[in-house]
Amino acid sequence: MGNPFGDHVDVFVVRHEVGDVYRMVSIDDRFFPTASDIETIVHICNEPLVYGFLFRDRLEGRPYEEQDARDFLAWARECWASGEQMFFLVLDPLGQIAAAIDIAAPDESHAGLVGYWCSSYHSGLMTNTVERLAELALQAGYLKFIALVECENVRSISVLKRTGFTHVGSVEQPISFLGRPLDKTVKFRRYERAL
Repeated sequence: MGNPFGDHVDVFVVRHEVGDVYRMVSIDDRFFPTASDIETIVHICNEPLVYGFLFRDRLEGRPYEEQDARDFLAWARECWASGEQMFFLVLDPLGQIAAAIDIAAPDESHAGLVGYWCSSYHSGLMTNTVERLAELALQAGYLKFIALVECENVRSISVLKRTGFTHVGSVEQPISFLGRPLDKTVKFRRYERAL
């Protein structure tokens, strides 16, 4: 399976209301993280909202650590190369990591599961980031986005609604960490959007 996005992605995203120009870059073999990048990922992934919804259950309450960030970036590069899942970092105007977004390879109906996290210091960024990913995904042959969100994650649900997703039901889903299944399930609200 090849990567539907090609070898490398580096596109602009504008932060809503502020107008700052960010860059969405693929985590591929051209991305070489610095110590500052690792530190920033650890900081963001330990922010209360990001940690609470994405990592608390997966890490069984322990903090997100430097090795987790290194493992995430290595796994993301492997996934990019295989085309299994495509991860992007969103960099602020100074080149610092502000957010991440990913999409699974398209399934037989050309749909892809989307996920993301964003630092609370960069609010107003994810709506345009999801829209930018939608543009890229459509060009790559996707026809639909799917998102699974915990019921209490009102900020993420707001992003999905602003970007044209529709709530289509709920699903009990096993969770994983860095592609490894965990012995836990979470009830998610399922959202879909045609591209």
